[in-house]
Amino acid sequence: MNVEDLIKSFRVGYDKAGLTIYVIPRENVTSITRDAGYAFNNEDIQLYGTRVILHLPCNGIIYGRYLTHINNELKGLFVVITENNCDISISWYEEGIDVKTHVKSNEALIIIVRLMRIKPHRIKPSSYALRIMRALGLSGRLLYSDTNNEIQVFGIEGGLIPSFQGNCMSEFIIKQWKLIFDECGFIVKVISDNDNILLIGGVNTMVIKQYYPSLDKWYELSRVTGFRNYLVVLEG
Repeated sequence: MNVEDLIKSFRVGYDKAGLTIYVIPRENVTSITRDAGYAFNNEDIQLYGTRVILHLPCNGIIYGRYLTHINNELKGLFVVITENNCDISISWYEEGIDVKTHVKSNEALIIIVRLMRIKPHRIKPSSYALRIMRALGLSGRLLYSDTNNEIQVFGIEGGLIPSFQGNCMSEFIIKQWKLIFDECGFIVKVISDNDNILLIGGVNTMVIKQYYPSLDKWYELSRVTGFRNYLVVLEG
């Protein structure tokens, strides 16, 4: 979805603390309002997966949530159309936001809410992950780590790789993480306290996804490639 094209002829705009609002001509949203939406009738509605509340003293339909990635942020986009002219209030009490806007019957209200930040960062292995590498007699290169080192993925360059047995699999889910393989891969799982160590063999490319309950969606974090064996360290 190209948000810039959607809002290029907006009449009213508002932007504060992760909440962005536009009033635009209704014909601009024709392509994204073809599916069934939620019909409202003089009620208050909390936008799905957010703390934003709409006060709707009229009739109409809400469409969304559409996910869009803007400037290292994942955002949810909602569209509100009304049967008649309507004064709509938008509240996000935790952020001190309570704003009202007038929407005409030939217009659409666009509401964009920041769901999470995806900030680029320099990756550095944790001391715990390095100890695991030494204990297993492996050497390798860190390919991916999230900000808090909750998941770290290494490409294995040397050391004694154990023989993989059992059935291969195309994906593996553990906690809030999903690992998707380009080939049928083998996994050796070692659990120590609350930390998880996975040795993965027989794959070339691996996609790392995380599940976000508030979005009810698996979101791709990274894609690593170029090795046949990987070490995945999950902390916490």
